[in-house]
Order: sequence, then structure tokens, then C-alpha cells
Amino acid sequence: MRRAISRILDNIGSISLALVLAVTIWVVALYQENPPVIGVFEGIPIEVLNVPEGMIILGGVEKEAKVEVRAPRRSWEKLRSNKFLASVDLSGMSAGMHDVEVQVTCSDKDVEILNVEPSEMSIRLEEFKEREMDVEVRTVGRPAVGYLSKEPVAIPSNVMVSGPSSLVDKVAMVVAQVNLRDARRDVRRYVSLFPKNAKGDLIKGIELNPSTVEVRVPVEQKIGYKEVSVRAILSGTEAPGYWISDISVEPSTVTVKGSPEAISEMGGYLETVPLDISGASSDVVEKVALVAPEGISILWEGGVLVKVIITPEFGGKTVQRGLSVQGLSSGLSARLSPEVVDVILSGPLPKLEALKPEDVKVVLDLFGLKQGVHKVKPTAIVPEGITVKSILPERIEVEITTSPTPTPEATETPTPTPLPPTPTPTPTPQIPPKCPNPKARITYPTVNAILIGKVEILGSANIEGFDYYKFEFKREGALEWSFLERFEEPVEDGVLGVWDTSLLQSGVYLFRLVVVDTSGNYPEPCEVRVIVRR
Repeated sequence: MRRAISRILDNIGSISLALVLAVTIWVVALYQENPPVIGVFEGIPIEVLNVPEGMIILGGVEKEAKVEVRAPRRSWEKLRSNKFLASVDLSGMSAGMHDVEVQVTCSDKDVEILNVEPSEMSIRLEEFKEREMDVEVRTVGRPAVGYLSKEPVAIPSNVMVSGPSSLVDKVAMVVAQVNLRDARRDVRRYVSLFPKNAKGDLIKGIELNPSTVEVRVPVEQKIGYKEVSVRAILSGTEAPGYWISDISVEPSTVTVKGSPEAISEMGGYLETVPLDISGASSDVVEKVALVAPEGISILWEGGVLVKVIITPEFGGKTVQRGLSVQGLSSGLSARLSPEVVDVILSGPLPKLEALKPEDVKVVLDLFGLKQGVHKVKPTAIVPEGITVKSILPERIEVEITTSPTPTPEATETPTPTPLPPTPTPTPTPQIPPKCPNPKARITYPTVNAILIGKVEILGSANIEGFDYYKFEFKREGALEWSFLERFEEPVEDGVLGVWDTSLLQSGVYLFRLVVVDTSGNYPEPCEVRVIVRR
């Protein structure tokens, strides 16, 4: 028995050594198969936890953390930023400045956190405070000449100011600012609010509820003043073959002043002195004076700019022309069927009336064609400004042979020299309407767009508290708007409706979109000037 025990004791050292060697070999093999990897993950969001009740953080805090980790290769290959959670815990903290440790954990238990940046954050806690304050409306700019503004009103008239107590205590006023420049009617606009101190400086870090209000400013015309349209008076007649496609006046309205009796007796417009357009074949642009009735003063100096657009009348014309052959190889002759074609043209009447038959050349290009029968499309060369609508027939049968045909002796037709190419005109830029509110805007038609027949009106009508929107229009210079149609559903960047302009006389019109909320109020309408053609 003693011998057995002795043998076991003698072998303990060998057994221990063998065990250590086995473990070492296993660890080395495991390390080689799944070695650790050290790396960095950035952009891990830092969450602020357990902000004490009645407290608020003053100033900014770090938003993201950078973490250095060690992980087995297998874990590293699957590791992503969303497996980390970075946070700071503010439990039990009082008002004041605190240095708080940034704690990072990982959902993979095999991942070891080596380093965190930042390792701690400086956070200042303050008592949360809120108080109700009146809205102070400030106006900038002045109404149009002859108009005055009344006391502005904010709806709602007060707001809740909240945030860190030290900042809330500095708020001396909550300001809403509205521009009255050139206003001729009541102003109704939604504007943002701004918290300011006693010096008028903006205070950041404050929350306002609501953050916007509607401001209403009554605007009235002064007694003895009146806004009237301007009517351009023309004399003479444009050149034959031309017509007046548009007349514009800038400004289109002016303000006049006079006694109440004189104002009441005058009409709703002033006329210009006659502008002579006799024989005009191009646009006439001239500054002319206004004619005022007795006892009326015009509060506008320098006259008005009248622009008369003179456009050539378009028509059509058909001419018959023989064919000129070019490109036929030497030793070959061609028989054409037919030898004469009809060329249908369109363009300004003055140019069509002055057009001579020899001004139109019709060419058949036979370059590279060999003996046989071919169908060739002719090409017409015409003066600049004339358009070829079609050539009849569209294709000419050409029989090419080596023997002369029994036709009169052919004379060599000179190869026509092509006219220099007409430069491509630069497209007129489309000017979008000026719409103060992006939620009540027209994107088409654009300013001075030419409208024919039924036109889709594009844009948005989706203001806060939407109730309905409507279309209105009037001829330029008219004082009253005409109701067109009402719509009950809001629209965001889509088709607002269809305007059938075929019911109107040709001329210049103003079109507007009015979007109304549930309280019956509306932001400043979006207006666009358009040209209607029949």
C-alpha cells in the first residue's frame, strides 16, 4: 500500500507538468484559430439617462463616443456600432456642474472595452422654469402711399416661455415681426416668434409654445386718397400684317390725392397721353405722362412706362417648284417623277407676301446612288423666318440610267448655296410667381405664360388648419376679382385644378390662389400675371 502511494506521489510532478503542457497547447491552438483583434468604433450615440425631475440640462453635451475594444476575431467580424450602448446617468444629481462618467457596454460578452472617449462629460443642471408672456408685434416698412396701418394683433396674444431658469429670467419680450412694405390691404401672416432680452438681443436655448403666431394688421386708405389703374391710350395703327399681342404699363396702378368730392367724382382709372404706334412693326416701349382730372394730384413722378408688343400675323402659302438635282455621278442621267412639287409654307404674313418663287429651292440629293429606281426625299431651302410645313409628294421616284433620256437638252443646274443656319434662340426663362407662403403657392403657370384653352394649375394648397382654397382672376387694370372655383381638399405639389381660358377674351390677366383656414383667415394670396390667347 505504501509502495503504491509512494509511486503516485512520485508521479504527481509528471502529471502536473503534462496537464500544464496540455492546457498551453490548447490555448496556443485556440489563439491561432481565433486570435484577438483590437480596433476602434466611432459615432456611438451617447444617451442621457435619469434627468432629475424639475431639472434641465443647460448648454450642449457630447453627442457621440469613440470606443477602443478587444474581441476575438469571430466576434470582431460580426461587431457593429449598434451593439454598443453609451450613456451617462444623472440619477440623484442636484443643480450645478457635474463631471459624469461615460459608460459603454456591448451586447457581445466576449468584447472587452479598453478605452472610451470622452471618458466623462461636464454637464450643468438647472431648474426647469416656464412662464407665460405677451407677444409684442413689431412692424417694419410702410404701407403704400395713401394708406395707413392700424394697431397690429397677434393670435394667440401670449405664449409659454420655458427652459433653464437662468435663461427664462433673461427673456424680457417675445417678438413677432411683420413687414408692411407697400401694403394696400389688411395684412394676415404667420410669423415666427423670437425671445429677446432687454437690449433686444436674441436668447438661444429657449422653447416657445407656440413658436409661430398669426399677425393681423388692418390697413386702410386715407381720406382724400385713391388707388387707380392706369390705362394706356394708343394712336395710329400698326403696320399691315402685324397685330398688338400685349400692352403693359409699369406701374399698373398709381395713387392720387384730392378733395373727398374730387375723389368721389373721378373714375377708377387714369389715362396716359396718346402713344403713337403708326406703322410699327416691332415693339414700342416709351415713357408717357398721365392725364389727371382737375383737382387731382398724382403721387407718382416721371410718368409710366408703356410697352406695346407688336407681333406679326402668321399665315400659310403654297408654291410649286421644280426640282434641282445635285450629287449625281458623272456618266449617269436621272429621270424624275414628278418633276414639280408643292411646297407648303408658314410664317409671318409680311414675309409670305414678299416671298418670290425663286426664293424657294427644292433639292434632290443623289450622291452615291447607282443605276436603278430610287425613292428620294426632297429638301426645301427657304428664307429665314419661313417654315416648311410639308413637301408633296414626300418622296420622288428617281430612275438613274447610263443612256440619255429623250428629254430636252438638260442645262446644268447650279448647286444651291444653303443659307447659313438659323441660330437657335435662347429660351425665355420661366419666372415663377411670387408666393409669400410655400404652403399656398402656384408653380404653373409662370409669370407671363401664354395660356390657350384649358390649363392645369399646379402648386400647393396645404396651410396649417386648412379649410378650402379658391381660384380668382381679373383682367389687368380691373379693381375687382372674379370668383372662379372652390376646392375642399388640400394639395401638396400637384394639380390644383383646371382653368378654361377659352371663355375669356385675349389679353393680360391676373390669376390668384387663396387658401383659407378653419377660422376664415388666409395668408397673402399667390398671384401670377398671364397672357390669354384664343
